[in-house]
Amino acid sequence: MNRLKTTSLVLALTLTAGCVSFNAYQRGLTAERQKNWDEAVIQYEKALEIDPDNMRYRMNLNRARLEASRVHFEKGKTLRAAALAAKGAEQTRLAQLAATELEVTVKLDSTNQFAAVELEKAVNMIQEANRAATENITIDELKRRVSARGITKAQPPQLNPASQQPISLSFPRETPVKDIYRALGNAFGINVLFDQAVKDDRISIELRDVTAQQALERVMQAANHFYKVLDERTIIIVPDNPQARRDYEDLVIRTFYLSNGDAEQVTNVVRTMIEARNVFPLKALNAITIRDTADKVRIAEKIIQANDKAKAEVVVDVELLQIDLSKNRDLGLVVNGYSTASPGIIQPMTADASGKTSPLAAGTINDLRRINSGLISFSIPNAAYAALKSISNSQLLANPELRISEGEKATLHIGNRIPVPVSTFTSVSTTTSGTFAPVTSYQYQDVGIKVSIEPRVHHNREVTLKLTVEVSNQGPDAPGVAGQAPQPTFATRTIESTIRLKDGETNFLAGLIQQNDTDANQKTPFLGDLPVIGRLFTANHKGTLRTDLILTMTPHIIRIPDITEDDLAPLWVGTQSNLSFRGLSPRLESQSGTDPFAAPRGATQFSGRDPATGLPLAPDGEPGNVMRPVPTQPPPLGTAPSDPFHNQPPPPPPVQPEAQLQTPASGASHVALAASTESAAVDTSSNLSPRIAPQPVKLMVKSGEEKLWDVVGMDLDGLTTTQLMLHYDPRTIDVSEVMFGPAIKLDPKTPPAVIIDRDKGTIRISSSDGKPLAFNSGGEIAALRVRGGISGETYLVMENPDLRNGRGEVVASAVSGGRAKVE
Repeated sequence: MNRLKTTSLVLALTLTAGCVSFNAYQRGLTAERQKNWDEAVIQYEKALEIDPDNMRYRMNLNRARLEASRVHFEKGKTLRAAALAAKGAEQTRLAQLAATELEVTVKLDSTNQFAAVELEKAVNMIQEANRAATENITIDELKRRVSARGITKAQPPQLNPASQQPISLSFPRETPVKDIYRALGNAFGINVLFDQAVKDDRISIELRDVTAQQALERVMQAANHFYKVLDERTIIIVPDNPQARRDYEDLVIRTFYLSNGDAEQVTNVVRTMIEARNVFPLKALNAITIRDTADKVRIAEKIIQANDKAKAEVVVDVELLQIDLSKNRDLGLVVNGYSTASPGIIQPMTADASGKTSPLAAGTINDLRRINSGLISFSIPNAAYAALKSISNSQLLANPELRISEGEKATLHIGNRIPVPVSTFTSVSTTTSGTFAPVTSYQYQDVGIKVSIEPRVHHNREVTLKLTVEVSNQGPDAPGVAGQAPQPTFATRTIESTIRLKDGETNFLAGLIQQNDTDANQKTPFLGDLPVIGRLFTANHKGTLRTDLILTMTPHIIRIPDITEDDLAPLWVGTQSNLSFRGLSPRLESQSGTDPFAAPRGATQFSGRDPATGLPLAPDGEPGNVMRPVPTQPPPLGTAPSDPFHNQPPPPPPVQPEAQLQTPASGASHVALAASTESAAVDTSSNLSPRIAPQPVKLMVKSGEEKLWDVVGMDLDGLTTTQLMLHYDPRTIDVSEVMFGPAIKLDPKTPPAVIIDRDKGTIRISSSDGKPLAFNSGGEIAALRVRGGISGETYLVMENPDLRNGRGEVVASAVSGGRAKVE
């Protein structure tokens, strides 16, 4: 009895759960028909929670989630576009709404990487809008630029002169170039060696306030030489020609592992651009191995980074509707019932004793007398009057979704495959003669609807679709040749087109109409030809077959190539005969870097000098830190302009304090005075102030994720400091390693000491040999390996370093911090 109660209870619960899940499923179908995709997702999830093994529930849920995510994605993009055009509080409100819609999109469809990127942009817009509201500036002024990071390379020996003080080099008369090199070596404590091919040409040169590195570069540019650093105090001078560079330049071997690009295609690009021979693709690893000079390898790295991008991906919604309409009308007298036997005389039959019949044997002409009415036969057909009209409609509906990578082709076929016999003749040899025997094979022909799509995604979020639509059906069989079986025929309609649509725009393709009309008459001989009454003895058949095809396509971009500002920036690679990573340089390893702190025209900079006297300020800032507009200076002679694609404005006349103006002595020529004024206009290095800051200024990192945070500096050439001190919140981020870049001079024997206090959140970088830390002209000072901790924000604060020049004077610097957000 108890067992029966238990069984009844289980059965009742099962039936109840089935009813509940089915009701939820029905409510989901109702919401789907009403295009209420959010409600459909909720109801399908309820049904699937009760019956998790029901594949129908799961398929409907996936479709509803995809459609709901698409609706929210379109709303999010529209709101974000509206937020870009709005200002103030309205901009913040629209950006928050856009972020909400995009967040729902990502939760519904986690594979939509395009939505994830748009969500990140919307979140950044909210933060920037809040900051703009407090600082009363526009978002465009707050958009950060990603500066170029230093290229990783092997560290060759670096020149470390004994003296860091700038000197003035004056050889107004032509002097043997070797004597000039020796003078530089004596002034900076450098051992200078000469290649046997170096000629002792005579040149004249004048330089003012230059360091050892700058002086060597200028002299070698004038003499067409280059040098190689043998150790920190020894260089060798070599004529600048291709053979000498092959003999002295060090080679580097490096392997680049591609993530998205094709190894062979990228290899061809690298070979063509840098004329490198030793570039080899590795198909198994999708990698490229290069052996060449350091400059060419670094140029190849930038080329590979710019070309190793993920292809764009598009989801194309295809909605296909084929409507078939058939009309037939039969009216008139239909004659049928003819016998299959031919009318005439029946051959007489005879029977034997067993009852078996056989045709009577042929006789003589006298046998004709035996013909009677029983031997003559003919048939009378049946006649019926037909009046019939039939109409039939049919439709084929398909709604597939095709996910296609850019440049790839997707093909959709809806229909059948019809076998088509193909006969070939094969020679068969016998003992007497050779014959040919037919061999029949079958090829399958696709019949129905075939759609082929090849997309291309443009940078303005538009999509070009290369489209081919083929509609085919099987026609009447063609009669066979020479006794062969009938052959099938096919009717085909093909459209090839290229269309360009916006993201989410629908293209409507219709008009593929085919109509076949039939009008046939079947008459009774003689009677059907009589006037008026002949229609009573005529059967008429009229038929119409109409096929209409409607096709809609809607592309949705789900991924775009990650093209950064670094990819769009021009790359200076020297001259045609001398490729170098950062412009034409006589050194094998150039330490020059780009300026990520370059201020716009008319910007206000801290000059580090008293505008009244032009004298450097004291370490404590006395007589007072002064902010003054710094006029835009022309680039120094021998350097590239800031923008190679626009003409540079003429340089403004130099502004000098009255205390520094000198009156030429009596007897001095006007030519000498003009030369001194030109030299003062060219020498603008004194107006540049050192700058140090983290790049990027705002770092976004997830909890547990590791990233590199660079600390870069500019205009640090010839400067030294005792230490660099940085502070951060150890609860939000954790710094595990500090790696040095090319902007700081390194001695492999005594590298700088790094002390990281993870409890207090401090980083101290100091010298390990008692000497001050020395800097090169600029670039990456250090890279911090940062790991995200608890969610929140923290600041990377740098204490103002005590920077001094070669004369021991304090140099004012502009130091700024950064901010990191952990999600």
